[in-house]
Amino acid sequence: MTAWSIGLAVIAGLSPYVQGGQALTLDVLSPLAGTYVNGAIRLEAAVTPADAAGQVVQVTFSADGEVVCTVRRPPFTCPWDAGRTVRAHQIRVVAELAGGERLVRTVRTRAVELSESTGVTAVQVPVTVTDRQGRFVPRLSAADFVVLEEGTPQAITGFASEQSGVALAFALDTSGSMGMTIKAVKQQAKSFLQMLPASWPATIFSFNESVFTVATPAVTAAERDRAIDELKTWGGTALFDMVVESLRSVDGADGRKAVVIFTDGADEHSLVGAADVKQAIELSNAVLYFVTAGNAARGSSHDLLVEFAELSGGRVIRGRDDDAMASAFRSVLDELRNQYLLTYVPVKLAPAGTWRSLAVKVGCSGCRVRARGAYRVAEGPR
Repeated sequence: MTAWSIGLAVIAGLSPYVQGGQALTLDVLSPLAGTYVNGAIRLEAAVTPADAAGQVVQVTFSADGEVVCTVRRPPFTCPWDAGRTVRAHQIRVVAELAGGERLVRTVRTRAVELSESTGVTAVQVPVTVTDRQGRFVPRLSAADFVVLEEGTPQAITGFASEQSGVALAFALDTSGSMGMTIKAVKQQAKSFLQMLPASWPATIFSFNESVFTVATPAVTAAERDRAIDELKTWGGTALFDMVVESLRSVDGADGRKAVVIFTDGADEHSLVGAADVKQAIELSNAVLYFVTAGNAARGSSHDLLVEFAELSGGRVIRGRDDDAMASAFRSVLDELRNQYLLTYVPVKLAPAGTWRSLAVKVGCSGCRVRARGAYRVAEGPR
């Protein structure tokens, strides 16, 4: 092969490039050609053999003709938002080598055909992975996971990890029973919010017999803290209403979503019932966390919150005193910082309202997975 033909093959991405007796190849690992993608995903490429990656000066990722990022050392990955609509995209990856040559790969993802569009939704599954000691397991890739819907393996078309943002709804119980503890709760809430990355949009709510928006993502941290300081306690508890409204506030966001609610009581004044809350959770992609004290931390009230949280892939953490509360909020934040988001379009499309079982497996020894075990098919793209 002539030098001219070698260069042409490298630029076109048609064959490996041979350097120092080694055949260097560039592969696009995510997204895969011919798959569906939407929402926050991770673009990922690899140069093989692995020990040849040092010959790569930089790798540039482009989507639909626009540069997304340039990476100068492995791993060659970067986050990208494919948008809420499942449509065709062209992903181009260019690896520039030390000798001035280039390796190029282009993949095309699929659009949902008109005949498929009724009831099609891209399913998002937030996943937490821990080892035997309960420590979070970082740096996993889409290839490490298997998603089963109704027992059938699904092609993972979108992957996001701790590098991606989280749309957050944060709610504080300000019912009359909080009178003695509200000062401490406010302080812990402000501390938690101050630790959030600036790129995570957070909407703050309070609730008693009604639901109130305290601060939107547009306000400054100082304005948010002042709004929290001004909260007063009175009345009963509309916890169910707050759960539903919190889920609604984040469901329009792309990528990872979470709801964190502090409460010390059982529901008394909601306009919706427990069945309505469960349905809202089943239709949502958000993970639900409760930090609890008082009546909410014991008995049937606690058991119901556990049911709500586990349905979403989240959990309930008791925060009965200042130290426990601070620890609970830190625990939620640590989990969000180490959470993965898997996206797929089901192999078998199901009508809206259908209940579908889910199972997530991970290929690392001794690892444990926490994720929702089912979902209900929603109307239209999510």
